[in-house]
Amino acid sequence: DPVDWSVRDVVDYFTEAGFPEQASAFQEQEIDGKSLLLMQRADVLTGLSIRLGPALKIYEFHVKLLQRSHFQEDP
Repeated sequence: DPVDWSVRDVVDYFTEAGFPEQASAFQEQEIDGKSLLLMQRADVLTGLSIRLGPALKIYEFHVKLLQRSHFQEDP
């Protein structure tokens, strides 16, 4: 469950998802699972100092999906 992820888990997730260079931004900003689930589009696009293309993919295909699956499970 992403809510229980440590910063290392978040970095590992994005490294395995094909974003090893961008994963370091999550490490630098100390983004853990709870923080990741609370991120908005602007946070990913501007707050992490990641190039726009990878940032859009990270948000659209990973952050949004993790948020959707996590928040739909809650009653």
